[in-house]
Amino acid sequence: MFGHIFINNLKALVRTKEVIFWTLLYPIALATFFFLAFGNLASAELFGTIDVVVVQDAHFERSTPLYAALSSVSDLDKDASENDVFRVALADADTAARMLDEGEVSGIISYDGGVRLTVSGSGVDQTIIKGFLDGYLQSQSTVSQIIKDNPDAIGEGLIADIADRTGYVRENTGGNPDTTVIYFYSLLAMTCLLAATVGIQETIKVQADLSPLAARNNVAPVKKFKLFLSSVSAAVLLQLVIILLVLAYVVFVLGVDFGPKTGLVLLTCALGCVTGIFFGTLVSAAVRRSEGIKYAVVISLTLLFSFLSGMMYAEMKYIVQQNVPLLAYINPVNLITDAFYALYYYDGLSRYLTNILLLGCMGAVFAALTCLILRRQKYASI
Repeated sequence: MFGHIFINNLKALVRTKEVIFWTLLYPIALATFFFLAFGNLASAELFGTIDVVVVQDAHFERSTPLYAALSSVSDLDKDASENDVFRVALADADTAARMLDEGEVSGIISYDGGVRLTVSGSGVDQTIIKGFLDGYLQSQSTVSQIIKDNPDAIGEGLIADIADRTGYVRENTGGNPDTTVIYFYSLLAMTCLLAATVGIQETIKVQADLSPLAARNNVAPVKKFKLFLSSVSAAVLLQLVIILLVLAYVVFVLGVDFGPKTGLVLLTCALGCVTGIFFGTLVSAAVRRSEGIKYAVVISLTLLFSFLSGMMYAEMKYIVQQNVPLLAYINPVNLITDAFYALYYYDGLSRYLTNILLLGCMGAVFAALTCLILRRQKYASI
């Protein structure tokens, strides 16, 4: 009997247009729009080697420190490599001015008693050049002051100490920082929670006052719990297939990276779907209104949770975490999003396990409350 009910409910769900739209077509369409809107944001933030021209005259040739500073970020004697900050050309003043006017370089560096930067506009490249020169002037001023206070500093290794750049920050992430992935993580989390629309369908089938089908199910010689369990099992299977299709589209078609921990990603999706389904069953059991009202409540809450987890505005996730951390821990979409985030960026699993445990407990609470409410629902006549 269980298998018969399971198969027939699965067939009915596949034919339900609302379920297929909200759980499959809508997420795929939204993922496509996200890709078109945000796909190039990360690459747009990257910059390549910056073209600059240095006015080569007697003043510059005597400025050995400036020459040494430029040599530290670019090979002045060879073509620049991809690791060089600047691609430096040496030219006279007239040629340098022409190159700037024609857009061949982003700035002109000249030296006439002091370093001078000439640019034709503002932008990232110009800001980087200015930042480099400001750092050079600051270092030059510091060295001059030290030598003035202690003339023996050069003999004591001052220049070597200044040239030594030691980093004290260690990278501890598993992936390249890219804030745009938050949109796709939240989207997949939203898809998991939209499984609640399937949960609504399955709960309505045992609420005799909402449809003739539910009335017939209640007078059938099958225990209500067994009927509900078989229906929910069919919903879980369908939603797992749907989330795999959405995940495959996002990863293989759109190229969004979820990291190397594929098994844990799939586990997160599965647990998210189960939690989403029981979220829908709880809302459907608790809200004694029409089917349309139940859908409105579930979809509104899902979109609100998605917004708070960063799907519409990535910074919102951090705003909530900093100002209302409790809200982040009771938001199922945020827990799923943060689980994906932890798998991609962190080597350890402590943060991921925290999210998974909270999500599992939330799903268990939803399921328990649903069974409690449905058990108490009695009908005087059917």
